[in-house]
Amino acid sequence: MRRKRWETWVVPEKRGNVLSDDKFQRVLRDLYRAVLGEIPWVSVAARIDDMIRANGHSLTYVGVGLRGEPEIRMARFFVGPRRRQDMEQLYFRDYYPRDEAIPRLSGLREGELVYKSDLYTDEEMRTSAAYDFRCANNTQNGLFMGLDGLDGHGIVLSFGNSTERGGWGSDQIQAIKRLAPHLRQFARVRCAIADAEALGATLAELLENRRAGIVQLDRRGRILEANDRARDILLKRDGLCDRGGVLAAGHPGENEELRRLLARALPPFGVQGTGGSMKITRREAQTPLVLEIHPVRRMDTDYRARRVGALVLVVDPAARPRVDSDLAAAALSLTPAESRVAVALAAGQTVAGIADTEGCAESTVRTHLKRVYRKQGIRKQTELVRRLLSLEGLRKRFR
Repeated sequence: MRRKRWETWVVPEKRGNVLSDDKFQRVLRDLYRAVLGEIPWVSVAARIDDMIRANGHSLTYVGVGLRGEPEIRMARFFVGPRRRQDMEQLYFRDYYPRDEAIPRLSGLREGELVYKSDLYTDEEMRTSAAYDFRCANNTQNGLFMGLDGLDGHGIVLSFGNSTERGGWGSDQIQAIKRLAPHLRQFARVRCAIADAEALGATLAELLENRRAGIVQLDRRGRILEANDRARDILLKRDGLCDRGGVLAAGHPGENEELRRLLARALPPFGVQGTGGSMKITRREAQTPLVLEIHPVRRMDTDYRARRVGALVLVVDPAARPRVDSDLAAAALSLTPAESRVAVALAAGQTVAGIADTEGCAESTVRTHLKRVYRKQGIRKQTELVRRLLSLEGLRKRFR
């Protein structure tokens, strides 16, 4: 199999190209606006294709399912100013399960670019249905890039064919590499907000959300507001705290990193802020907190919103709300065993861990989960978790 690794391309950033830099800044501005739903994601996609000079691109956020299999949490295919849902549905229904390139993507290093054709053998390029699909949609000479998501999840960026007559040029590769960290941050924050069921929420509505920790900072980096979940985390002072009105990490090295990320999110007036992610070590919990830092543009219509310079999403992987198993059984018509298994899964336990706790085989746990899925008419673990967490508001009724 031919392998062309883009690390051999050492391309200095072209500071003098004012038009290119202007395009990049507009893309960044709109990308960060699209995270909170201020503008449609598809309008940013058109700018990305224009800047990179590709005939389309896609972003896929891949999680891990019950048996370690890849689980698509988010996927968007774009061609110019249009989202191609027909292509998304066709690919994931008919081609994704048998696409020879998919398992090979896991071998890519973080940020590595590779030609799509290099992930197929010569024989597969003649016989592969998935490769034929790429040829039919003019993406077979495009590029793949793999990026790290949250907690072992992955992000796959896919770019269609270059619109340049000579194929991919060094300036196009440089533009992709320059944009990639921001696309990763977009995907991470978008998924974190989706997990909190807060897509499209206003800044005020985010403060009322009970599923994610939200801290609003002013344009000097001082804490304006924190919702209940974030306030509880700050009061514990386990790794993250409010130090005189300033968000601070307990570990000196992590606090320096936090200061750097906040400085990038809150630059001088007129400069586009950029987001970033980091982990916060805790003494009393094995899992670290994850901070997703997102710049907020100035808004002229709402005085309070104008004061917000950045949002900090505080993700605690160990603090998923735990639904009472009796409540789950009553509300969802589950047997006691089915409800215990479902609730444990929603709390973040693995199948092996649930089997150990329940004193049964892993196959028994999977059988219970299959029955739960069938009763609820769902297919994905994320749907089950969302359904169980929605029962929190019913808890008082069953007391």
